[in-house]
Amino acid sequence: MSDAGKKHTGAKRAAADVDAGSKAASRSTATSAGPSKRARTASKDHTEDCRDADCQGCAGGEIALDSEIMALPAEKILALAEQEEAEGADRSVVTKLYEASVEKFAGQSTLAFSWALLRFAEFVDYEEYAADAVAVAGKAKSADQGDAARALLINGRAQVLRVCLRQDNRCDQQEEETDRLDAEIFGEKELEQGLADIVASLRDTPSDKNMSTVVETTLAFFCTRCQRHSLIHSLRLVLLDSALDIALKYVDWSAKEGTGSHVLACKIAIWWTMAMADSILEDEVQSRAVEERFGPIVSYLESQSSDVPSCKLHAQLLIVLSSVLADEDKVVEAFDAAIRILQAAHQIAPEDQDIISQLEDLEAGS
Repeated sequence: MSDAGKKHTGAKRAAADVDAGSKAASRSTATSAGPSKRARTASKDHTEDCRDADCQGCAGGEIALDSEIMALPAEKILALAEQEEAEGADRSVVTKLYEASVEKFAGQSTLAFSWALLRFAEFVDYEEYAADAVAVAGKAKSADQGDAARALLINGRAQVLRVCLRQDNRCDQQEEETDRLDAEIFGEKELEQGLADIVASLRDTPSDKNMSTVVETTLAFFCTRCQRHSLIHSLRLVLLDSALDIALKYVDWSAKEGTGSHVLACKIAIWWTMAMADSILEDEVQSRAVEERFGPIVSYLESQSSDVPSCKLHAQLLIVLSSVLADEDKVVEAFDAAIRILQAAHQIAPEDQDIISQLEDLEAGS
């Protein structure tokens, strides 16, 4: 295959496979809430696409939570909502759980209530809840440094969310894709401040406040926003660039075992490279800068050669890199290395259909 062909095939393959393993990564960001308690409905009827073995009826009637769940304190219901969201539960169930937690928190001037409002706003894309979250955070008085950092994080995420939602409202859903690619960011200053607040919150979070969890949930937030297909190209690129900076600074790339943060960071690196492809392509200085920027990530993935999910991410990252590198020798080297990694992963997990499919698409065979 020619170098140009490898670049095209690599980019196409990466675009198709970059979400592999994303559910597992999302689950690791969920707050532990004990055994999952599913919501119930009064009807025994089901919609055609219902596959939930625990569902007692979803076609008729409004979702109603168990009295056992409703008896839980607001914090527990919020934790359950985050857990269910991470595990991909039915949206109506997750929405009802967030709604119940917000109702139970109502009237409190606490960061816990502010966080519940923010998470609900992010899940249902509702700007008003994000504004309420900021207002409540402003009323939550505390001398604790960890609380101050969390308030900053809430403010930052709320501002980023508002910019994303307002941008969506300004863009006609029927616009051509090319128009959306060229669209300018509306609310650039607010976006800049929001991203600065997020970075400042991470900087100010004390190490004893479970920093790794804060980083992981922050990266998950960026991933969720960037997966919105309606997001304009320029805004997605800014978010990915900021998320990549956070990942490179706060994720432990010398770790012997991976975490959800590592998976999310690798996905962000892949998406960022794909988003930057047009401007990096054939630019030797920029492509070299990309290689250097990804150095810690690549080194980490090389150390995870016996872990199949990490091998897949490593191959995908090398494939997208092969599509933007200016040096043709490095293009071939990255592309061939990706094939070798997939072949090695196939030896570990010979029944993995994803690996088999990738090898077939890359014309490598096994």
